[in-house]
Amino acid sequence: MNFLYLTRRNLLTLLNKLDRTAGGDASECTIIKYDTAHPKYPISDVTIIQAIEDKDYYTDRPPGDVHHKDQPPYDR
Repeated sequence: MNFLYLTRRNLLTLLNKLDRTAGGDASECTIIKYDTAHPKYPISDVTIIQAIEDKDYYTDRPPGDVHHKDQPPYDR
């Protein structure tokens, strides 16, 4: 099993990229993780993380369940 570690900063950056593109700015909405040598949270290989809007991903099914305390505010 592979793990991808995203910090709060990574997550907020991706959300900001989505907001910027929704506002008309240009962004690839990606972060590239290179840190395969981190002493505690290494990734197995260079990884590209692509952020996409829910409406673009969930075209053929609804999103899966998450703990009720973790529901996004717009999804409650």
